[in-house]
Amino acid sequence: MHDEHTLGVEEEFHLVDATSGELSDTGPALAGERAATVAPGRLDPEMLSSQIELSTPVCTDLAELRAALLRLRGELVSAAGDHGNRLVASGTYPGDQTTAVTPKPRYEETAARFGVVARQQVVCGCHIHVGVADPEHAMAVMNRVRPWLSVLLALSANSPFWRGEDTDYASYRAQVWWQWPSAGMPAVFESYDDYVTATQRLVDVGVLRDREMLYWDVRPSEHLSTVEFRVCDVDPRAEQAVMLAGLARALTARCVAEQRDRMPLLETTPELERAARWRAARSGLSGQLVDPLSARPRPAEQQIRRLLEYLRPTLRAYGDLEGVRDQVSHLLARGTGATAQRRAFGQRYSLHDVLAATTVTAQES
Repeated sequence: MHDEHTLGVEEEFHLVDATSGELSDTGPALAGERAATVAPGRLDPEMLSSQIELSTPVCTDLAELRAALLRLRGELVSAAGDHGNRLVASGTYPGDQTTAVTPKPRYEETAARFGVVARQQVVCGCHIHVGVADPEHAMAVMNRVRPWLSVLLALSANSPFWRGEDTDYASYRAQVWWQWPSAGMPAVFESYDDYVTATQRLVDVGVLRDREMLYWDVRPSEHLSTVEFRVCDVDPRAEQAVMLAGLARALTARCVAEQRDRMPLLETTPELERAARWRAARSGLSGQLVDPLSARPRPAEQQIRRLLEYLRPTLRAYGDLEGVRDQVSHLLARGTGATAQRRAFGQRYSLHDVLAATTVTAQES
C-alpha cells in the first residue's frame, strides 16, 4: 500500500506588488529565472501572468511532502521578493483587478476559446496527486470518492473576497472555477475505456482542446499515473496542504481497497452532489454540509468527524492519523482560511490587511 500511493502537490499563488497590493505580471519571468534552481520540483507560469505554480517532486510520506513544500515555497518567497512582490496564497485575489494572459500558445488559445470565463480566472487552487498505477483503480477512486469531495472543499475554503467585496461565500474560487464547461463533478464511469470514450467526445465536438482540459474536482492524470484532487483552495500554511494530502491519500487507498474487495458502490445523485459542493463553498465549516449519501444536512463538524472515522484505519496504517486529526481539530477550533481573511478585514475594513493575512512568509516557508 505504501509504495503504490505516492504523493505530490501543486500550489498556485498570486504575485502582488509588495507596496501597492496590486497584481504583478511577473509570473512568467519569475518562473523562467528560477526554473533551474528548484529541482527536485518545478515552478511554472499559469494562464494569467500574475500567477505562478509550484509542483513538488514525488513524495512517499507526509514528512517528505512537508519538507518539499517548505523548500519550494521558500524559493518562491525569495524570488518574489527579488521582484518587489509578495506571494499571496488565497483562492481568489480579493481586489478588483485582472492581468494579461501569459504569452504561451496554449494559454492564448484557451483565452480565445473561452473568452471572459478564461480571463477572469484570478483564482488559485491546491491540487493533490496520489499515485494510482492501474487506470481501472483510478476510475474506482473517482466513482467512490464523490461523497467526500465537498468535505475537502469545506476544510480548504479560503476565498471569501472577490472584486473588492465579501461574497458571503467561504470559497468563491469554487464558484468562479465551476464556470468552465469541463469543471465540477465527473460522471460515474464503468471502466477506463468508458472514460476515454466519453471524454474524447468533448474534444471531438470542439469544447475541449484535449483531455488535459478536464478541470473536474477529481480526475485521472494520465501522464503521471495519479488521481488528482482539484477541489481545494490554496492556503498560506503549508501544514494545510499536508493535511489535505493525507486525507486525499487515505481516501484513495480506501476506495481502491473497496474496489478490490468488491464492495458495492454507494450511489448518490448529480443533484445532491451539486448541492453538497455548493453548500461547502457557501459556508465552509461555519454551518451545515450536505451528506449526499443520506440526502440530509449535517453540522459541518459532524460530517468532518464522519470522514475521519471512515478513514481512521487507513490513516493509522500510514502513520498519519494523529497529525491529520490535530490539524483538522485546529481548523474546527480556529476556522478556515476564509474565517482568517474576514477576521483580518474586520480590523480596519481594508483589503490590504487581507493580503497581509494571506501572504506566504519566510517563517512559513
